[in-house]
Amino acid sequence: MKLWMLRLGFLPLVAADFGNWSLVLLEEAVQTRGAACLDGSPAGYWIEHGWGSGAKRWIIHFQGGGWCISYEDCLARSKTSLGSSLNFTAEKSKTLEYSDGGVHGYLSNQPEVNPDFYNWNKVFALYCDGSSRNSEVEGPVVVGQKEVLYFRGHRILMATMESLMETMGQGTGLATDLIVGGCSAGGLTVWLHLDYIRRLMPSSVRVVGLPQCGLFMDQPDYQGLEYFTPLYAHIFDMMGMIRSPSLDPGCLDKYSEEPWHCFMAQYVMPFVQTPYFAVNSFYDSWQFKAMLRLPDSCIWSQDCTMKQVDSERNLKDIMVKNVSQSAGSHSYFLYSCVSHCGYLNHDDGWRRLVVNGQSLRGAISAWYFHERIFQGAQVQEMPDENPTCHPYGIEIVV
Repeated sequence: MKLWMLRLGFLPLVAADFGNWSLVLLEEAVQTRGAACLDGSPAGYWIEHGWGSGAKRWIIHFQGGGWCISYEDCLARSKTSLGSSLNFTAEKSKTLEYSDGGVHGYLSNQPEVNPDFYNWNKVFALYCDGSSRNSEVEGPVVVGQKEVLYFRGHRILMATMESLMETMGQGTGLATDLIVGGCSAGGLTVWLHLDYIRRLMPSSVRVVGLPQCGLFMDQPDYQGLEYFTPLYAHIFDMMGMIRSPSLDPGCLDKYSEEPWHCFMAQYVMPFVQTPYFAVNSFYDSWQFKAMLRLPDSCIWSQDCTMKQVDSERNLKDIMVKNVSQSAGSHSYFLYSCVSHCGYLNHDDGWRRLVVNGQSLRGAISAWYFHERIFQGAQVQEMPDENPTCHPYGIEIVV
């Protein structure tokens, strides 16, 4: 499966400093839990410890990066940092600067960029299982004559949380706050596992979700062909996801005949009980390209046929309907920018993007610290019509 990465036309306004970020490899968990990346190497995360008023407060961001859809695809992935930890250290600067937008925006340690969370403990959970931390196959899978793969996403999730809970209990004492965020496949991680993470944490810890661009909709491509949804069903079966203890039991009960539904956020969303603030473009560029299979001229220049325009609008309508019907007292910030992620993790982006008169940064702050529900979606807008979208446009890099 090709991984589509977004390059935004704006850059962080404050020079990033990664000197305080250190790598934690979950080496012991390989032996005790079998928690391994696709290639069998230990999973891990980057961490920057908090200070002052943020010493007991935590953010974990689950890195995104798509999924692998066949044994051969997963084998190829296992030779990259999305399937192996062998180059985590060598790729530190690249990862923390650019992956998902990097440790900027809501992960920034600069108070002028991130006045609310700058001094919190921050964790950038690296993604090396190809399953949104949801695979569960007991033994190694042999590919070809001698290559092996490990589908252990759920075990990585457990090992990560156990490591963090141990760290939270050291030094300054138990955590008081935990924000669970993620982008793309990491955003889907939040949707799938937020309630499970809530159950793992002591009841005294406030836990909320901040999923970004993880709302991949069950929709045919612009020609009406069922293209991507069958891949979700295949991935679910291939990676043994039915055995993942963190999948929502209510969802699995409702879709007992087709449990792969519970690997898609729109079907899991109604069952999520933990408070969340969903951030998503309803003209998501990754879905335009990979799922609706729209041509680049339509995606980036809006040179579209009527059938293609209808497909774009259908994506918007399905997403807004699902989010609004499931929201209740939850919050959401849905926007018309043709993009995938690229705002929450950008110093400029999360300050400048406005929906219903409120910036993304301001809406999250009011929601978290003042318990103000924000349910914003300017559904009348055409793609990129919001004037606070990225000023210079974006492009997809394969």
